[in-house]
Amino acid sequence: MDVFVIGGGLAGSEAALTLADDGFHVKLFEMRPFTMTPAHKTGDFAELVCSNSLGSLSQENAKGELIFELTKLGSHLIRYAFLSRVGGDKALVVDREKFSLLVTDAIKNHPNIDIEQKKCSEVPSTAPCIIAPGPLASGDLVNFLSEAEGTLKAEYYDASSPSVLTETIDMDYAFWGNRFDEGADYLNVPLSKTEYEWFVEELLSARMGYRHEFDSMDSFFERCLPIEEIAHRGKESLAFGPMRPTNLNIPDRFKDVYAVIQLRKENDTGSILNMVGFQTGISQQEQLRIFKSLPAFKNAVFVRLGQIHQNTFLPGAVNRYFQSKSHANWFYAGQFTGTEGYVEAIAGGLWAAINLSRFLKNEQLYALPEETMLGGLTTYVETTLPSIRQPMGSNWGLVPSVKGKKSQRKVQRAEKARIAIENAVRELGRTAG
Repeated sequence: MDVFVIGGGLAGSEAALTLADDGFHVKLFEMRPFTMTPAHKTGDFAELVCSNSLGSLSQENAKGELIFELTKLGSHLIRYAFLSRVGGDKALVVDREKFSLLVTDAIKNHPNIDIEQKKCSEVPSTAPCIIAPGPLASGDLVNFLSEAEGTLKAEYYDASSPSVLTETIDMDYAFWGNRFDEGADYLNVPLSKTEYEWFVEELLSARMGYRHEFDSMDSFFERCLPIEEIAHRGKESLAFGPMRPTNLNIPDRFKDVYAVIQLRKENDTGSILNMVGFQTGISQQEQLRIFKSLPAFKNAVFVRLGQIHQNTFLPGAVNRYFQSKSHANWFYAGQFTGTEGYVEAIAGGLWAAINLSRFLKNEQLYALPEETMLGGLTTYVETTLPSIRQPMGSNWGLVPSVKGKKSQRKVQRAEKARIAIENAVRELGRTAG
């Protein structure tokens, strides 16, 4: 049986190799090098277009935990990343050219993979497919998929706001409360007039983040203006906009409250909070410096920082198996599902391939335990992404909380995740790479 894989990036390459090893004949479609994207430089598979680091290898680090889980599940690309590793101490840093060449050779020499180097503008409705075109998918394909899924596409230049691990915020400098009612859905970090004026000056003088040429633009949607753009329109604009302190029942311990930073729950458990109205294109180093200068965020762990980038994905199109909700034989993978990061893209390709293989063998689709990092990420894509509409990378806020001393929580979570993924590997019958 022929299985189509659309896209030869990290997700598509992982998916193609996994399905081919499972005995399926794969037709891998990749438009490069005949049709290039603004980000890619070669026609090789799994080209790394930005950093050459896949992140920390420590299992107490969320990225490191995901790498561990992918290794246990038999990821091809993680194995090739280790084979092309260059220094990096405790991080998985690779020689980008060697890594891509290893993946490309494996695909070209696999007897079950045929390569179709052409642009895809549509997907056969009856063929089993993994759709992994990446964040720079062609407009024709995005339009086709949007119509086929009945889902509003998100294809625009967007500014996203930071998110914080709730347990790392100093609650001595914050309080729960809603505007206009007695609820407690928002965490509020009050600023005095002096703090607010300092904050605005820092925003106005901060370095902007690096952008690719295809991420450069001169205008934004009014509904999601970056905070630095609002500040440039007038130094009081933020105090009368997203940082207004009006209609809040402010505790007596806070004096001279001139503005507030509001955060709201980003997932059902409230383990992650999103900074409301704080979309920004300031460099991530500058964001950390500015935010961590405020007492409430001094020790905060930011699970996602603000950024401005071209965002092409279909929020709400898939379930936790990465299976299309409207076409049972379609599975999605990579950044197009709403995940963010190199390792997360590889994870999506592997997970989609595992479940498509099970689907084609008439086996029950498999949901990973919520204690695993990949299980938490796939649950986020199914349940939270459709409403939040912001891509997510691996972080400990995606897994169930644990009790105990703060210093021990990462160790406990990592241990729970290790046990859960080893049990899952046995149930799935996977072989570690």
